[in-house]
Amino acid sequence: MNTLTTAGLLLLFTNGLTAADNPFTGTWKLDMSKSDFTGETIRYQGFKANMVRYTGGGETYTFTTDGQPHPGLFGRIVSVKQIDTHTWQRTTEFKGKILSETTLALSLDGNTLTETSRGTRPDRSSFENTEVYDRVGEGSGILGGMLGVWRSKSAKEASSSFLEFADNGTKGIAFVVRQTDGKCLLTFDGRNYPFTGPTLPDDLTLSATRTGDRSFEMTEKIKSKPIYKASYTVSDDGKTLTVVGSPARVVERTKAVYVRQ
Repeated sequence: MNTLTTAGLLLLFTNGLTAADNPFTGTWKLDMSKSDFTGETIRYQGFKANMVRYTGGGETYTFTTDGQPHPGLFGRIVSVKQIDTHTWQRTTEFKGKILSETTLALSLDGNTLTETSRGTRPDRSSFENTEVYDRVGEGSGILGGMLGVWRSKSAKEASSSFLEFADNGTKGIAFVVRQTDGKCLLTFDGRNYPFTGPTLPDDLTLSATRTGDRSFEMTEKIKSKPIYKASYTVSDDGKTLTVVGSPARVVERTKAVYVRQ
């Protein structure tokens, strides 16, 4: 769920269909009970003097644990403060606005890391996401024992997530991610098209190709560099949309299942 869009963003293919015939058009709600966001591997490791390097999804950034701001992923600014030997507090900002406040809590035995993120979305709805990681291999007692390799074993989203699709002529589709107010007008020719929103990077683009009557593949890019790839498939009865994806440079797939509203 560290990814940029919690299991990717969204996208859609039409092949000259009318809006009434398009199996993707409409509103879809994430069903966490049928989804699987586990298996992601992240790493916190010592870097230079008092710095820490975070690596996840093929991306990396460095920070200190004294609450000072540092460049994060995709134009974000992160500030991490060590509260005690078992707790970090991370603030993530973008263009001067706070996106989320995250508490990282280490279990007493040092083998479980729980990340709980809270914040307010551009649509003014609040969110709370919790992800639990197990330690992989031996850890370190430095900086509260957070250093080491961690693999996600469970994920929970207390608030609802939606994808919305609308017809955009015979060569593409218009869609909105309600939570981020993200929008894109897409043509399905494999080219890059801007995906814009108040909390999205200025240089974020999407490209898509058809893989079937009810399926397509999508790639998210930053400055033309692929960061996430996913396949989107609507069930034969038209009631569910399944998104299977992974960061572009690692093989750690997640599955998000959406239900038609």
